[in-house]
Amino acid sequence: MKKILFLLFIFFTSLAFAKPIIIVSILPQKTFVQKITKDMADITVMVEPGNSPHSYEPKSSQMIAVSKADIYFSIGVEFENVWLSKIKSQNSNLTFINISDNIPKIAIKKDNHKHNNNDPHIWTSPKNVEIMANSIYKALITVDPKNKNLYKSNFDDFIKEIRDTDAQIKEILKETEPKSKFMVFHPSWGYFANEYNLTQIAVEVEGKEPKPKEMIKIIDEAKKENIKVIFTQPEFSDKSAQIIAKEAGVVVKKISPLNPNWSQNLINMAKAIAN
Repeated sequence: MKKILFLLFIFFTSLAFAKPIIIVSILPQKTFVQKITKDMADITVMVEPGNSPHSYEPKSSQMIAVSKADIYFSIGVEFENVWLSKIKSQNSNLTFINISDNIPKIAIKKDNHKHNNNDPHIWTSPKNVEIMANSIYKALITVDPKNKNLYKSNFDDFIKEIRDTDAQIKEILKETEPKSKFMVFHPSWGYFANEYNLTQIAVEVEGKEPKPKEMIKIIDEAKKENIKVIFTQPEFSDKSAQIIAKEAGVVVKKISPLNPNWSQNLINMAKAIAN
């Protein structure tokens, strides 16, 4: 009898202290969730480091994690268009929260023309991160109400960090001319540009390399606008960017919006533009 009671105690104790199992699509989301949960949740990232959320296919080990998870925080990246329905069929008890729902989307632009596709890189804006943090916090206290006070304290600290990041970026860019242009290979920084009154010039849109005529036009624009740097991502080929850089006399700088150190990454981007 004592053994049975002991086993029951262990069973219910493990349930009481079980951590929520959370799935996110990309690395910055993991950072946002960790800021609020600290060590009170197990988190799996679907798009692993060095891969593109435009074309990633999950590993079997990741799908096993999905089958045991409590929450999936989606964010609107292309990977989810293909895989969310498959993930839902894997775990009917999984709660799905789209943390991009309350964020106004902007269209991807090329040559001053808007494309129908919205820019999914919403996390490059501190204001958007604050909205997403609020969605994450509300979901966590619903799934794990016993830890509400801890989540609230962590959430408040994170909001302070987000606002401090925003203040640092504004200070860095205070001498930068309004609508100043910066060139990127993949158009990942539209929300950052919008928030800080900058203009992003994209070399590549919708995964397409520029054709020779477009390359000439981009090189001429880089010279005309006195562009000093082209930002590329390690997740994509920078072959075209290197050619443009050589012809226009600019440098290529790799910076990934998928960097998990989201705050310092945005600050570094601001410094590169300001310089």
